[in-house]
Amino acid sequence: MNILFQVALRNVFRNRRRSLFTLSALVVGLAVVLMITAVANSFHRFSVENAVNAKLGALQIHRSGYMNNLSLNPLSFKFEYSRDLLEKIESVRGVKAASGRIAFRGLVSNGRNQALFFANAVDVSREEKVCPRWLGALTLGSSALLSTDSAHAMVGHELARSLSVAPRAGVPAEGDASFIEAAPVEVASDTLNLSAASPEGRQNAVDVQVKATIRSLLPIEEKRSMVVPLSLAQSLLGMAGKVTEIAVAVDELDEISTVQRELQLVLGSEYEVSSWADVQPFLRDIVFRQRVMIAIVSVILFVLVLFVIANTMTMAVFERTREIGTMLSVGIKRGQIQTIFFSEALFVGVVGGFIGLVLGLVGVLITHRIGIPFGSVGFERGILRPFLTLEFVVAAFCVAVLCSGIAGIFPAKRAAGMNPVDALRSN
Repeated sequence: MNILFQVALRNVFRNRRRSLFTLSALVVGLAVVLMITAVANSFHRFSVENAVNAKLGALQIHRSGYMNNLSLNPLSFKFEYSRDLLEKIESVRGVKAASGRIAFRGLVSNGRNQALFFANAVDVSREEKVCPRWLGALTLGSSALLSTDSAHAMVGHELARSLSVAPRAGVPAEGDASFIEAAPVEVASDTLNLSAASPEGRQNAVDVQVKATIRSLLPIEEKRSMVVPLSLAQSLLGMAGKVTEIAVAVDELDEISTVQRELQLVLGSEYEVSSWADVQPFLRDIVFRQRVMIAIVSVILFVLVLFVIANTMTMAVFERTREIGTMLSVGIKRGQIQTIFFSEALFVGVVGGFIGLVLGLVGVLITHRIGIPFGSVGFERGILRPFLTLEFVVAAFCVAVLCSGIAGIFPAKRAAGMNPVDALRSN
């Protein structure tokens, strides 16, 4: 058996040009698969972390039934927002911080025109611990909400433009916020009137001062969004001491499922704990579709590599027809002939897979250290850090070797099935 492997190894180096071409196809294919997967992984992580750290939070806690009844009035699922509840939540292993919120909608007016708005009321003193980038991208001249603010708001830039309001020049925001230039607003005032209905249906209104205008990648958010202090929303809606959700930050996003289960056990059936993927299925579906596309591209590359190897091995069989006939004539068994050609393909797969693996990992390491700038100009910018999991690296190498083995099956069977007399007559 060792002699057969030696013969296979000798045959690989006999035609170095063909072997180099085959190796190159496998090396390039595997390296490209590793690189595009690493970049895709970094983009997925960037997208999820951006959504989690800017708006959603890793987990959200609601009263039971909230997620299945989103079409109903979300205010009807209010619950007590107490220090005891926060301490209970933050005592769970893996939980970093928690912050209460109220999501509501209503009408906003500047005294002449009015528009529909969707507001997120946050506990300013705790929100940054849950969503470090909750301030988002503020326009120049804006200032951040403070924990002492009770009648102020941050308004979507397009909503502010439509109502001709803008913030007075204030103290720049502290924390993870970016400032960008925006189209000038024809300012009439910096005050708006908000009106909304309580959970029981009572209408109420309050005047707020605009402290900031915020930009977003989604135009609909700029046209309708607003962020206000939790105390203002509780007063406006008649929900003193109550919230509709609690956002939770976790130590490690990769452990979110474990934390979610433990948190649900601690809180009991009165509450339901949802992950960012449950709350934002649109983002979850985008990530899933991108992974499917990357998988399809990877499969196509591996199939191309398989055909390249099969083609070169088949050419080798035709060129060595008389040699195969000679081996059969001197008593070498057909199974041994098949082993020789299959071993050649397997050897090319192992060597090519190893070289491709090394080149791919080096490329991933370099791009991870340098980083790839990503994001729209002015806001939502970041650096992609490509990375791979050990499981994927091992699987990719095994698939590369497997493709080589599969590619060698047909040429090996063809060589072993030759008639020795016809093979010796071949030119």
